[in-house]
Amino acid sequence: MACARITNLKHHPIQTMIIATLTIAVETINEQHDTEGMKICNGVASIQTYSKDGPVTEQINYRCRGAGAVQVGAAGTGTQGIAIGYVDFIIVNQDTYKEKIPCLVIDSFIPSQSDTIPATPTPDAPEPVLAGVSAAVGNGSIPQIEDDTDTDIPF
Repeated sequence: MACARITNLKHHPIQTMIIATLTIAVETINEQHDTEGMKICNGVASIQTYSKDGPVTEQINYRCRGAGAVQVGAAGTGTQGIAIGYVDFIIVNQDTYKEKIPCLVIDSFIPSQSDTIPATPTPDAPEPVLAGVSAAVGNGSIPQIEDDTDTDIPF
């Protein structure tokens, strides 16, 4: 777990987390509820990093609880967004060593793009009547449109 140790004026140590803001793409979501009824989500997300060869897509495990889990669950899989949280390490005991796997703990998630964008219905607008314009185009003259709104200007 990435921590910084700060000492306040009364010499009591305070641990603070190093907050990360990442743009991620949610690939999988496993939703469940804990014994208190709070929503928990975990899964795999992908992030893009840069190497000497250019952009590289990496996968990272994530987990979230409470408001962050509700936001990730509502966004769904295939969603890109901004994850605000911190990186924690899951310790897995192997035979001869302990493996530390990074896990992004999401406190808040703001969706920015989705693969399944719903279609926005377009209102059926009537076509403008341009009979005078089409007739004038044939003879090269510009039609004059009579408009009485010029006389209603208050200044």
